[in-house]
Amino acid sequence: MGRPPRGGAVAIVVVALAARAAAVELPVPGTAARVDASGYIDGLAVPELGGPTQRPQLLGLLRLDGRVTRALRLHLSLISRVGGPFEGAHAGIMDFDHEFQNHSPSGELNEAYAEYVQGDLQLRAGVQKFAWGKLDGAPPTDVLTPRDLHDPIVRDYEEGKIGIPALQATYFLPALPSLDLSELRATLVYVPIAVPPRLALTQERWFPPSVNATSLIRFSAAEVTPVFDLPIPTAVRVPVDFHTLNKRPPRAFDDGAIAFRFGGTWRTVDWDVYHYSGAETAPDADLLVSVKTSRSFVDSRGILHLVAPADVHLRQAHDTIHMTGADWATAIGGATVRAELAWFVDRPYLRITSDLFSPQALAALPRAERMRIRDRVLAGKRANVPLGDLFTDRDSMEWGIGADYLVADFLPLLQVNQIVFLDEGPEQLYSDPETRLVASVRRRFLQDTLEAEVRGVYAIERAAWTIFPRITYRYGDHWRLRFGYLGIGGPLESYIGQFHRNDEFVLEARYSF
Repeated sequence: MGRPPRGGAVAIVVVALAARAAAVELPVPGTAARVDASGYIDGLAVPELGGPTQRPQLLGLLRLDGRVTRALRLHLSLISRVGGPFEGAHAGIMDFDHEFQNHSPSGELNEAYAEYVQGDLQLRAGVQKFAWGKLDGAPPTDVLTPRDLHDPIVRDYEEGKIGIPALQATYFLPALPSLDLSELRATLVYVPIAVPPRLALTQERWFPPSVNATSLIRFSAAEVTPVFDLPIPTAVRVPVDFHTLNKRPPRAFDDGAIAFRFGGTWRTVDWDVYHYSGAETAPDADLLVSVKTSRSFVDSRGILHLVAPADVHLRQAHDTIHMTGADWATAIGGATVRAELAWFVDRPYLRITSDLFSPQALAALPRAERMRIRDRVLAGKRANVPLGDLFTDRDSMEWGIGADYLVADFLPLLQVNQIVFLDEGPEQLYSDPETRLVASVRRRFLQDTLEAEVRGVYAIERAAWTIFPRITYRYGDHWRLRFGYLGIGGPLESYIGQFHRNDEFVLEARYSF
């Protein structure tokens, strides 16, 4: 991995020194205000099992909380990391613009906001995160905050979120006893700029293999000759050179997002309704393809063979989506039951990429486009090939219901999630419908210092799955040690199964202060 640049090392050391000091109150010069410091240092190691490489990672998080007046509070959270899944990385600061970032050592402004509370009104402005939904894992309605997907399964879901610039106003309404309504609250959020998620690069462990599944594509003469109206039988070999490409999202007034949440309690039911209109915060990209003939020859059967290398770029894209949803949670007997529903309009979903490079995809191009490609390739010139959308905008419904119940010191959870497409479109990496069973069971031992847990997901239609058993040991008030094994299986053409080579042991140590 080499010696890290001084800036990243200094950032880690600063957090380490803060940890040694433990949680302290720092005086603010010239005022009576004080700042509470907290955070953690986390070390993660992934031993190799023959799959993609992931280097050991050291991550430090420092939180500073200060109260300026009784009504005004300030919060700052900084992250620095070195190592991990990044390949070919260089030192830098994680920004709000780019989808493909792999800085190491790196710095990140995790959160930085001012909060003002006056009576029933709460205002918050700055870089912040949001947690919507009530289901376990990735709730369908939780679309406001993007995530860093360089380590999407092992890393805690909330810790993987990226802080976004936003203005938030929450008003707590009076109870309505006649309707059994209480704890009513309304929240309005404005996000001035679109912030994309962060995705792995092509050589990194968690880049989707389904997108870059092959380095060579072959087309027979029977597949090529009629599509391009060629005078002699022609076969084509296409070596693929695949890269990622950033494209800064637009910064117009309407390219951000507006979100609304209204909720409360009805008798024993905690409920919320949501709406979001704005930039897609899940992965979204375009596929740019160009080819150029490098050599050709005619074989003994009179078939012309062309070698036409393709430059393929996965380029960051920007789409606007709309989500309207609701959730509720309540206790029934000894069980806690949760349900959630989200209706999406124009949400991008990843297609099966190999379909875009098929003879059928080429034949579906307009004839004028096919002739243009043919003429430029035969002339030895570069030709752009518009293969269609990699992410297609679809209308869909995503819902789930789950329950957990304490049984003899064991806490099992069972949940069903489903995605149903509401319109016609090409086949996606998700099946239609995509039904997933989510299950987990936990038990604590030795006065809650030791916890054993097994989590798993099974996608029924395409038989893809994950299982993640792990043991957590807590020593004192500061140390947390974890050991686990992540297993993944399923076909390449499934959202989960494409990562079937990413089985890994996980060793983690965290010091909190």
